[in-house]
Parts: sequence; structure tokens; C-alpha cells
Amino acid sequence: MNDLEARFWAKVQKAEDCWNWTASKNSVGYGLIGEGAPSRAVLLAHRVSYTLAKGPIADGLVIDHRCHNRACVNPSHLRAVTQKQNGENRGSWTARTGSRGVYPVTNSHKFQVRVRHNGKLHYAGLYDSIEEAEAAAIAKRNELFTCNDMDRETNHHNAARRLAA
Repeated sequence: MNDLEARFWAKVQKAEDCWNWTASKNSVGYGLIGEGAPSRAVLLAHRVSYTLAKGPIADGLVIDHRCHNRACVNPSHLRAVTQKQNGENRGSWTARTGSRGVYPVTNSHKFQVRVRHNGKLHYAGLYDSIEEAEAAAIAKRNELFTCNDMDRETNHHNAARRLAA
């Protein structure tokens, strides 16, 4: 075990699920660790974890947190993906409705679904309820995206719930 690896693991709090970084973090919550002498470079902890566990990160790829926890360094929660794929695996949010890709229609009680993929906006319909619109947004993202774990899990859990009812 080299010096970086020893210092790295000393700063990790392992739990059953996420392994949280306990040392310094940047302004958006990613763990930071100094590379050590003679370099003065500061490295992102999740990238160090991935490299220690799985090997070098290929050029052009970023590390995606499948768990959406920026402080997590559990290698089983990390995967090398393109920047596009990393963007697909975002948490769900839209300021006005609380649902990603769902927008209220002005002067109406309806909701419109729009999903952006590869720079193109895909319209997925107009709905009477936010629940219908959210389901349509998830279905459209599942059709277009390859790395949207949260939607696929939501879709799986919703289907299981419907079958149990």
C-alpha cells in the first residue's frame, strides 16, 4: 500500500451503503485529497477510489456517483461514463413542479412534458395531472437515456407497486 492509498483509506467512513469521505471537500461536496510529494496536486477522492479499486480512468470519461452522494467513495457506487451519460443520471428536480421534465402550462391546469437529449428538446405530451406527466417524463427518459438509474428504479418500483395492488 502506497502513501496515497494509506492516507486515502484513513479518511473514509465505511457504512453498509455509502462510504463517506470524512476529510476536506470542495464547494459542491466532492472529497479532496492531496497527491503527496513531490506533487502538490489536489485530487478528487471519488476518482482516487475508482482508480484504486478498478484501475485507470479512460481518457474522456468522468466518474458517476450512482448513489447521487458526492461524498461517497464506495467503488461499487462509482462508474466511468461519458459526460452525457453522467448528466442523464441526475436526481429528479424541476423548480416549478418538483418533477424533472414536467412544466405547468400557463393559464391552464395541465402539465407539459419536455425532455432534452443530445441538445434536442423532445415533447412527450400534455397531461391533466402531475402524476401522469411525471410517468410520461420517466418513460421518455427511459426511451432516450442509457444511464438514468433513478428513473429506471422508479419505473421498476412503480410497476412492482401496481402489481401488488
